[in-house]
Amino acid sequence: MTDSELLLDGPLFQALDRMADTDDESFDAIMGHGYLTAQVISPRPDSPEEICRTMFPNPEATGLSEEELVLQIQGVLSFIDSQFNNDDEDSFEIPVFLEDSEEDLLDSPLADWCAGFLEAHMSQEEAWLAANEQAVAELLLPIAVLSGVFADEEEFEEMSDNPELLEDMAIQLPEVMVELYLLMRTEG
Repeated sequence: MTDSELLLDGPLFQALDRMADTDDESFDAIMGHGYLTAQVISPRPDSPEEICRTMFPNPEATGLSEEELVLQIQGVLSFIDSQFNNDDEDSFEIPVFLEDSEEDLLDSPLADWCAGFLEAHMSQEEAWLAANEQAVAELLLPIAVLSGVFADEEEFEEMSDNPELLEDMAIQLPEVMVELYLLMRTEG
């Protein structure tokens, strides 16, 4: 098991899954990881307390106190940030694997991860695009396509219907994350 996979077994992600079991609108563990990854990359990330309020509107349902959740969030943010700052170029991992290449990528855990990432991005879109709008938009394209959120929109339809393109985007996603992270650090 990789460190990222082990992370999903941690208390924060178990709490997210408990919330998702009771509320279809809640983040699950995979979406939560995507959301937190975007917060690490963001030029103006929300505070751990703000993130807690967004991810856990009803924290008592998790079995953890708000303070415990905030500490868990801080730890996960630090872990994800350390992946981006590791000298190993393959150090950032998205903790979802596509075991069956025939699986519809737009209906997979990877799509959920991308949707969580986009949720954080869209709540801070102005700050993200202020860095370098063209480069950020290009790097966000695979995330937007793989999320499936825009699959019915005309400009995304052709890409969403191309399994080979989707697979290529999925394979390149960790590298895209590193590029976004570095772009935000050099532009911000």
